Amino acid sequence: MNADSRRNFRLWLTLLLMPLLSLAAALWVLVATQDRQRIVPLPAAGPTPTVDQPLLGERAPNFELPTLDGGTLRLSSLRGRMVFVNFWASWCDPCRREFPAFEAFAAQQADALVLAVNVGETPGQIRTFLDEVGAHSVRVLLDVDFQVSGAYHADLYPSTFVVDPAGMVTAFHLGEITLADLNGYRGGAS
Repeated sequence: MNADSRRNFRLWLTLLLMPLLSLAAALWVLVATQDRQRIVPLPAAGPTPTVDQPLLGERAPNFELPTLDGGTLRLSSLRGRMVFVNFWASWCDPCRREFPAFEAFAAQQADALVLAVNVGETPGQIRTFLDEVGAHSVRVLLDVDFQVSGAYHADLYPSTFVVDPAGMVTAFHLGEITLADLNGYRGGAS
């Protein structure tokens, strides 16, 4: 190959590689800046038997979290009542679908309480979600730093822990929970 041929080869190689490198860079930027919150497909209802049942039979980890209305709530202050601790996020479709069940359950059960622990979202995002699904009776807590969800090993959403009046975890429900499920757990079936 003479000098002119090498120069022409380099020119053609450059002209071919530049658009390819530009395309690769654009794809990388698109993937790198894409919204990282993904919806994990879960069954529409019912526990998933292949997932470990974290904390089952153990004392529920105590926590104190800010509430959406500006207060704070400590789990141990609710001893003597059955508590459903639900970990959720507004981008999670099964979470969206289960909120009407929480609303109905809250309206019919005076001695059982649902704590909807939102994981990592802003109060504005949460309020928008609650308005969209028409949920206003459920107590919403803010786990902005993922500390409480980590203590409960709640890595997938929605995850619901049933805590008995003595503070023990008696059931774990992964995936969308229904009103029938809530009433079943309330009646002692787990």
